[in-house]
Amino acid sequence: MKWAERFAAFAARKEREAHEAAIYPFTTELDRSDGTLMSIASPWSAAMFDGPFLMSSPPTADRPAASLVFVQSRDGNTVAADPSQLGGGAADTHLIYEGLSRVAADAVLAGAGTVRAGTSVFSVWHPELVALRISLGQPRHPVQVVATRRPVDFARGLIFNVPEVRVVLITVASCAADMRQALAARPWITPIVLNPPDDLTAAFAALRALGIARLSVVGGRTLATSVIDAGLVQDLYMTTTPIAAGEPNTPMYPRPLGGNVILRKRGTGPDAGVVFEHTIHLEPARGSVD
Repeated sequence: MKWAERFAAFAARKEREAHEAAIYPFTTELDRSDGTLMSIASPWSAAMFDGPFLMSSPPTADRPAASLVFVQSRDGNTVAADPSQLGGGAADTHLIYEGLSRVAADAVLAGAGTVRAGTSVFSVWHPELVALRISLGQPRHPVQVVATRRPVDFARGLIFNVPEVRVVLITVASCAADMRQALAARPWITPIVLNPPDDLTAAFAALRALGIARLSVVGGRTLATSVIDAGLVQDLYMTTTPIAAGEPNTPMYPRPLGGNVILRKRGTGPDAGVVFEHTIHLEPARGSVD
């Protein structure tokens, strides 16, 4: 099967799964929003999320607004062989993670470990949310941003072989050199070379220069820690499930993390016990991990 056919089959499956999912609405437990954040909603999404979805504006003219989107088990673990094992449920998957958190995003950023072989494309799939995204003037799929310190095997990854889906590769000089020929054959992939190799602030400035004003960061833990420590995140969207699951001792962030919780929602029906929180003004604790 050719790459275009693979992508068409993948997209059709994702759209079908989202459309057929039994999504039960959230109910609002806490709302401390003050009207200063961007508000996103359609009649359908507002009914399912119990109100508008909120997001911060870009903090400066040369940096995108960035949000982190994670699900954690009751005991704080965020890593599982299959993320659905963490117990977030259909509303978290189809309404928040693959929906409202990226419906207005220009790009989705993931680390190489999250992308794995590139067999996914991080986009919006529920037809109601696809329509909302289009109504916001966004293209069908966000730009796919992948951060890696190791060469990527482009021949294996769906995400790197669909010309209609733009990709930005954040990497280091040695990797860019190793991937030079593969990149030259894929003009829809734009490399951003870090120098020094941990300068994420410069990477975010480069993303903004490419026209990316709003960025959804979906993992993994190493990338999440790096962007938090660099002060690059404005919004944290965290879903906590009612079950103990995941690999032990795998929190999203390895130290206490403060901030202002402005929204708290609770799942209903089969998702009862699921809690969604939107936190702004993240305040990472400094010092070594215990």
